Amino acid sequence: MANLMTSFYTGVSGLHSAQASLNTTSHNLANAQTKGYVRQQVLLSDAFYVKSIGPSDNVMMTGKGTVIQQTRQIRNEFLDYQYRMQNGRLGFYEKNKETAIEIQDMVGELYGEQFQTAVTELKTAIASLAEDPGNIVYKDQVVSIASQFVERAKVLQDELNSYQTSLDVEIQQEVDSINSIVNTIKDLNRKIQKYEAIGEPANDYRDQRNKLLDDLSKIIDFETNEEKDGTITIFAQGQFLLDTTNQYRLTTVPIGKYDRNGQLWPVDDPDNRDAGSMLLKVKWENGGDYFTDDQLEYDSAKHTDVGTLRGLMVARGGHAAKYTDNNVGEKPQLIDYTNKVDGTTYTQADAIADYNKAAKTYDERLEAYNSYIDPSIVMTIQIQIDTMVHGIVTMINDTLSPIKYATTDGSDNKTKAMKYYDPVTDQELGPIVDAAGNAVRIFDFENAFVGDDKNSTAGTEIFSRRGMERFTKAEPPQYYKGNDGKTYEVWIYNEEITEAPTADIKMEGSPATEVTYKTWQVNGKNVTKKESDMTAAEKQIWQDQKDQWNKSLYTIGQLTMNPDILQDSSRIPTKFHENRPQAGGYSNEAILQVVKNFEESLGTLDPNSQTEFDVTHYYAGIIGNLATVSNVWNGIVENQELTVHSCDNERLDVMGVSGDEELSDLIKFQRCYDASSRYITVIDEMLEHLITRLGA
Repeated sequence: MANLMTSFYTGVSGLHSAQASLNTTSHNLANAQTKGYVRQQVLLSDAFYVKSIGPSDNVMMTGKGTVIQQTRQIRNEFLDYQYRMQNGRLGFYEKNKETAIEIQDMVGELYGEQFQTAVTELKTAIASLAEDPGNIVYKDQVVSIASQFVERAKVLQDELNSYQTSLDVEIQQEVDSINSIVNTIKDLNRKIQKYEAIGEPANDYRDQRNKLLDDLSKIIDFETNEEKDGTITIFAQGQFLLDTTNQYRLTTVPIGKYDRNGQLWPVDDPDNRDAGSMLLKVKWENGGDYFTDDQLEYDSAKHTDVGTLRGLMVARGGHAAKYTDNNVGEKPQLIDYTNKVDGTTYTQADAIADYNKAAKTYDERLEAYNSYIDPSIVMTIQIQIDTMVHGIVTMINDTLSPIKYATTDGSDNKTKAMKYYDPVTDQELGPIVDAAGNAVRIFDFENAFVGDDKNSTAGTEIFSRRGMERFTKAEPPQYYKGNDGKTYEVWIYNEEITEAPTADIKMEGSPATEVTYKTWQVNGKNVTKKESDMTAAEKQIWQDQKDQWNKSLYTIGQLTMNPDILQDSSRIPTKFHENRPQAGGYSNEAILQVVKNFEESLGTLDPNSQTEFDVTHYYAGIIGNLATVSNVWNGIVENQELTVHSCDNERLDVMGVSGDEELSDLIKFQRCYDASSRYITVIDEMLEHLITRLGA
């Protein structure tokens, strides 16, 4: 009797397990099309066994039904990791592809016409003036088209800068999404912990959490770890985004305002390569940069090519770039140094030492360019456009307003500085040098042409720098003698300072003390000295360059038309100087040279390129290179989409719901339920028989 009563438990456990399996299968079928849903499965095990004595006094083990162990999700953590990693890479490359395509549209079209048109029109106008250098109509035309050239360059630069700034909006949106997703995961952690602590499955909450992790993987690279209580922690860029109890939020700040630890720093700090930039970077709300590596260079092995956030940061770059950001220069050649060997003052050992030093500097600059500039498509285009405009502007200015070193051999050797004279006594006075005794460049009056304005103005530049004149008159007035024996006034050229002066503090000596090294430029080359070793004149030059270096550049942002030329186009130099035998006559020599210079090489598009372009075709090179880059990005994205799709299919094979399989299980579990029901019915009939027949 007792055995029959306990046999009810066996049947009831079968009913319960079959019912649970039926419910789970129905749940799977109902959510077959639910995005992020993971197939569930009921795991069963034997309940317990009891010993009994058989007919021959042998011991038997009798099973007492089944028990539900858990309702589990069918997932594969390895496939989840692979999918999320590849999904993040897809996001990274998609953002770079989108940026390249949008910039391609932007630079290819400017108010309906390519910027190349402005270059061609400028060359054509100058060529027309070369045919008739005294024609005021042609001079007016040159001024008008040159003005349009400057205006179009500024419009293009403004559009690039505005687009670069607009990417900050997307970066802020991505940061907000990260905070929102992690906060939702934090809430789901609590719910999962609550229900699973009392033995209830929280698989639907787990589905929601895993879907959010998939979404987060598109934005950033991260790692997760599941704790014993069912909660997960999220670890990204060396810190927790979410630990077992707390969320650590992200925010954005201007790049050029805060250091890596979130502290304010001066915009002229030499370690701040993006000094003054108001573009955004991502940092932790509790301090410190989010990205532990501030380089833009990316590497799959280091997982620095994962996530749309990283993709946006790389594509955008750190600041609005100009031609000076490509300061790598030409690769040094040993023969250029050995050719200077004279066996006495400059030996073979000197040449090799200088070459090794120059080669090291070149390698360091190239590495910095490839790490912080080249990966950014926006900064690369900004530099290329500015380089082209700078090349055109300086080429025209240097031809019409020539400059030369005030030295006897035309080099920058200060020991061969020309002397200036007293124009009255013809007495030779001091050398023509700067305050620190360095050789300087001056206006080449001797070889300059003059305008046909009433003052016969010599060497007027067409393009100017806002806030800085091309030349500064030597004070007190100085005069030099040209090769023709005539006397000319000294006007010192205001050099372009291509790198901002810096002050680096180093710890030296024992005990270590702070030593300041200052760097500035002399004739376009960097000079570094201990501050204690600098002369008063050098300190003043350093300070002057620090205050004015940005103004000194013929960059698009500083570029303007010379107001003297705008007011009177007859100032364009097309007549011989009064000291020339042909004084008073017109010459097309300088103008024709400008036209020829349009066919001269402007250099390569970047330090990693070998192909050189002339002025006329440089812009076409930019567009062609950009199209190539866009195609490369497009190919990478297409391949990555296939990879992500393949990973997702593998996941779906494991965790996806198959209608046919679930329907088959539905029939199987229904039969199990029916069998358990019939078993209980039989036990019930047996009990009834025993009670009604034997009890009577």
